[in-house]
Amino acid sequence: MRLKTFQARNMAQALAEVRKVLGEDAIIVATVPAEDGRGVVVTAAVDGAARSSVATPASLPVAVPAAEAVLAERRAAAGRRRPGAAEMPLRSGPRAVPPVAPPPDLPPASPPARPVLRSRADDVDDEIELEFEREETASITPAAAATARREAAAAEEDPETVSKAVSPELAQIERALAFHGIGGQTGRRLLAMVRERLRAGEAPDRALAQALDRVVGFDPLGRTAGRPQALALIGLAGAGKTVTVAKLAARALTQGRRLTVVTADTIRAGGVEQLAAYTGLLGIDLLVAGSSRELARVAARARADAAGEPMTLLVDTAGVNPFFTEETEELATLIDAAELEPVLVLPAGIDPFEAADQGAAFSVLHPRRAICTRLDGARRLGAVICAAAAARVRLSEASVTAHVSEGLNPLSATGLAQLLLRDPLNLRPAKLDRDAEIRP
Repeated sequence: MRLKTFQARNMAQALAEVRKVLGEDAIIVATVPAEDGRGVVVTAAVDGAARSSVATPASLPVAVPAAEAVLAERRAAAGRRRPGAAEMPLRSGPRAVPPVAPPPDLPPASPPARPVLRSRADDVDDEIELEFEREETASITPAAAATARREAAAAEEDPETVSKAVSPELAQIERALAFHGIGGQTGRRLLAMVRERLRAGEAPDRALAQALDRVVGFDPLGRTAGRPQALALIGLAGAGKTVTVAKLAARALTQGRRLTVVTADTIRAGGVEQLAAYTGLLGIDLLVAGSSRELARVAARARADAAGEPMTLLVDTAGVNPFFTEETEELATLIDAAELEPVLVLPAGIDPFEAADQGAAFSVLHPRRAICTRLDGARRLGAVICAAAAARVRLSEASVTAHVSEGLNPLSATGLAQLLLRDPLNLRPAKLDRDAEIRP
């Protein structure tokens, strides 16, 4: 394992230097403030030698055989998933890999050429992905499968089903909800409201936005910028609460608010040190509260010191399992003792049905708003929507980057509807437009 230490003015620059020198596989071993008090020192590690930051022409062809093997493996997987397709033989060995050969329905491959940025193999790869998307969409919700059957029957001019065929606008929204995994009661409520708005002449994106506003709702934290804020971020372990606290703290400082940051996460290994690294870069002290009584004293002092000035109190709580009553009761005691508003942190990219169950379990803590995280690494947004609907919280902000300096972005019904209706073939994670709404 190779270890290397980096020093930079802030965490964002340090992480960028780590990725440049050690590559994307590097892991952060330790993070401490610089000895002179200016910046941060990061120790990172990676297996093997460090990778060059610039790819040389001589190194490019080496990756081609591996890419061809992966493509062949995906082709074989597609063939096994097609009804009636014969199983392709596998070679024996420590890792069985399908033989590199084109599928039967494709013309013979041309002789290998020099690597280019885009090749016919890439187009075949896209076709396989599209086929997987179609199978996945049809299996997620009965509504999508029913729509496909009605459209097929209408195309054949079946007199019994033509009258039942849905409009192209409603079919588009059904497919979008199916792709994102928005099913169950939440999906049915959204479709019912969308159908009503489409009949009234609304455009598809506006109809979906109005349905999202009624089923989920939106309430950015900026609406209370002129009033005191005392927030406790709650959620599952690993949901992104600590980084979100750091982003909210940076925002409060730029707004000139009196800021107090407290961590009640005294159980997780490194929990205090992680947030302390962020607050150190912001030039503020991190307070630690090991009990509800200590947290209540800290909160009372923060409110008294504000003396009528705009004040923000941020509390980072330990991740809890919402299905364990003991953990949720202990967290509720902390929140009530300090008179905090619980803000639920919802990570994107997990199973929507699991997220809905977790959101319903967290509703016992009575959160009113939720912040979405990991939108930069998720193409499907059903988890945050289903969880918010089950928890009965309004969506507030979203994080589309792990860099604290980039902050949070407000969520709106219009912006979220546009994200849901993006073309799956060209779908990428959400983009960042600093201090603006999430955009496709």
